[in-house]
Parts: sequence; C-alpha cells; structure tokens
Amino acid sequence: MVERMERTIPVTAVRDATFSQRFQPGQAVVGRVEQVEETKNGEQVAFVRVGSQLVRARLEAPLLLGRTYLFEIKQQEGTIYWKAASFPGRSSALSDEDTARRWQQTWKLPDAALPVLRQAFKAGAAVTKGEIAELTEAVRETERPADAEEVLAYLFRRRLPPSAAVFRALWAAKTGVPLAEGLGKLKAAIAALSAHPAAPELGRAIERLLSPPLFVYETVVHLLLSTEGEEAGPARALLARLGLAPLPEDRHSALQEAVRQRQFAEVYRQLGLADEETFLARVAAVDAACTSGALTEAEAALWAAARAASDPALSLFHWLRRIAGRLGLEDEAALARAVKAGALPEGSPSLKRLLLHFLRAPGDREAKQAAEALLTQMDGMAITAGGDGLLEHVWLAFPLPLGARLSDFAVCWQGKRTPNGRLDDDYSRIVCCLTLEALQEIVVDVRIQRRIVHISIFHSDPRLPALTARFAPLVKERLQAHGYTLSGVDVKATDAAPPPPSRFPFSGTYSEVDWRI
Repeated sequence: MVERMERTIPVTAVRDATFSQRFQPGQAVVGRVEQVEETKNGEQVAFVRVGSQLVRARLEAPLLLGRTYLFEIKQQEGTIYWKAASFPGRSSALSDEDTARRWQQTWKLPDAALPVLRQAFKAGAAVTKGEIAELTEAVRETERPADAEEVLAYLFRRRLPPSAAVFRALWAAKTGVPLAEGLGKLKAAIAALSAHPAAPELGRAIERLLSPPLFVYETVVHLLLSTEGEEAGPARALLARLGLAPLPEDRHSALQEAVRQRQFAEVYRQLGLADEETFLARVAAVDAACTSGALTEAEAALWAAARAASDPALSLFHWLRRIAGRLGLEDEAALARAVKAGALPEGSPSLKRLLLHFLRAPGDREAKQAAEALLTQMDGMAITAGGDGLLEHVWLAFPLPLGARLSDFAVCWQGKRTPNGRLDDDYSRIVCCLTLEALQEIVVDVRIQRRIVHISIFHSDPRLPALTARFAPLVKERLQAHGYTLSGVDVKATDAAPPPPSRFPFSGTYSEVDWRI
C-alpha cells in the first residue's frame, strides 16, 4: 500500500544543473508527485514538485499521482536517494497549512514549529529536523511569530543556511534600534572601561563615526578660494595648519565650477588630499584650537565664517562614500578578495573588527551585550547585501549626525543583477529613509526604468511641494550628467509610503512591474 510505503528514489535535476547540490543526506523536503512516465527501458520516472522547482526521479516502485510526501534524503554506497513516506490521510491535494501541520505531526514537533515548516514548504527548502527545532526556538524568543514569519520567508526564499544564527542576524537587522542609537549606548557603556585593552581604540572609532566633520570639505574650499585679498594671510595660515598649500589662481575657477556642478570627485581631485585620515585629524585640531582661543583673531573669524557658510553636500558625499568600509560591512568581501590575491586586507581597522577584538577580551557585561547587538545587526545587513541570483534586495543603514540629531540614513536597493553581480543601473528601485530635526522622518522612493527616473517624497509637510518644484531642475540637470532622464518629482502623504528600508526586503518577493514612469 502507498500509505505504508518507504521507497528509494534516485534524483537528478530538472532544468537546473546545480539543483541536486541543495540536497544533502540527513535533510528532508516535502514534495508532490505531479507526473509519472515510463521510459523505453521500462523504468518509471516521476516529476516531484518541491517548492517552485520540479525534480526528476527514477522510481523503484510507483507513487500515487498528486500525493504529497515527506522525502528524507539518504545515502547508500555513494548514491543519494530519497526515502518517501506519505502523510497520514488520503487527500490527494493538501493546502500549505495542512502540509505544514502534517509535517509537524510526522516529526512530532510543537505547534510553534508551524511557521517554520510552512515557509520551508513554500520555498521547497531542504532542512533537517534539528534545524527546524533550532529555528522554532529562535522564533519563540522573538515573541512575535507573525513578524518572525516574514524573516523566515526571506531566509528560505534566499536559500540561506537554516540556522538560528542567521535568523537572529536577520531579525536584528529588521527590528533592531538604529545603529546610531546602538553606537551611542556602547559608547556610554565603555566610557568607564579605560583599563580594558580594547576599549580606548573602540571608543575613538565610535567617536569618529558619531562625530563626522560634515563641514570639512566645504570649509577647505572656502579657505582655498580666500587666499587673495584681505583674508589671504589668515587663509594661508589655516591651510598650513591643515597641511595644504594654496591653489594657483588659474585653478580657482575650475574648483568653483566643480563645486557648483556638484562634481564631487573632481573637487576631491582638485584638493589633492593624499591621506584623508591625517587630514581629518588636522581639521579636528584646528577646530579645537579655534574653540580654545589658540588661533589669532583673524584666523578664528575666517574659520568660523567658513564653517557657517558651508553647505555640507560635499562632506556628506565623502562621508557616505566611506562609511560602509568604516563600519566593516564590506569585511567579508574584502577577506574573500584577499584570499584570492594571497594578501591580507589593508587599511585601518573597521568598527566590526574592533568589536570582535573587544568581545574576545574580558570586560563589562553591559558593554559586551551592546557590542554583540551591534555585531548581530551588522551581520544581518551584510547577509541582505549578498547576491544570489538575478533579483535582489540590498539594505544598509549608516549612523549619520545631521545638526544636533543622531539618526540612521537607511537605504534599500531593489532590482536585477547584471552578469558581473552588480545591481543593474538601468532598472532598479532605491528607498531611502532619514530622520531630520525639523521634518522628522522622511521617505524618498526612487524608481529607475530604462534610465528614466521618477522620485516620490513621502511627507505631510505642506511646504514640501513648493520646495520640490524649486529644486527639481537641479536634480534633472545632475541626473542628465550621468545619463539619466528625470520624469518627475512628486510629494505624497506619509501614509502612502513604502515599507521602511529595514522592513523592505522582508515584505514580500520581488517582481518586475510596470512602474509607469
């Protein structure tokens, strides 16, 4: 009888040469027999649906067409085969919920395992009973099974390792406090740990992250353009403190034009900075000298005027350009490249590496908990930034102090990947979220199709439409410089906003849609 049958089924892939690599001895999958055929030599071949894939199986004994089975993956004499056991009951078609519940009953798991089994079945995941039990406990810890199921769906859909560690990292990325807040808590916790061997360097790294000199580049440009006339003396003195030489007069107009056009790479080239870390340290020293009264009156007045007149777009550009590396979100990729090149990664230690060093040494429990929470959250972001196919989400958040407020600048990219693994510049979507002092939370949704860009701003402030119309020509001009066409910029109510970047990857599968630009 089929209900009592336990048969071996050697399996080969259908339309996917790597499919069989997903299945290892000791795992199990749930599949439905959709078609049975007989070959010329008399063998029976079945097509078993596992999630969205079909697996071609040679049968030693017939299976019931349309029946759902639990297949346990075995290995015997070097051959991987599937051991089929029908679920209890005689229904030929089971709903997702029925399948999950019968899987749970077959393996004698608690009801708390149902969300895990349900998502594993939908994705056609290959899992072990131990992995299901481990994930069930991790879901129970959240005390939010509905939200946890979104993370489970993402985990199985991406074919990530079905482990509690991966789930907890993704959960922390989705629900954790802003990185800026977490860094603030850790900074406070290690303030009293001067004797800890790893605390001083970690504290300095956090200070650099939480106090970026967002006025730096604009101030330096102001000084370089002030080396003629009455301010020439103080300007040259301040530039000397910064380790810079005045620019020749014929380069002033080129620098001014690059700043006006927001050509940040060109401005940086004109500045001729060889070591940005040393330069930023000198800027901090000059700023401290101005505060303490160590500058001359003329120097202090020029420095204050340069800072007050600055528009931090250039400094912000350079800050965001380097922040992922400073946090350590690229460490795993850098290590992989280093292994191929046969050399260790160069550069100053990232926050992630400093946190790992801090956790290895004995220290305060509260500080270690704060450090562990930050690491887990950054691990979750690194996982979501990984590529494994044509369709992908990438989500990152950066601590960004603007004004007196400390918050995260969160970004989620969504779209196709090109053959070299990069997100396709011609077809993508970028959702940004930032909390500002006056406007509070604001969401910007940028949609790109065939290099045509449409921007939606979600906020309820009545002043925004007029401001948007004022700056739209500048946005259009800058997009055209990079080969894009702006179709429009609109302002919409806050309640119409897409999910925030921290939830965006987990809110559902990606599908190509007409964005009607």
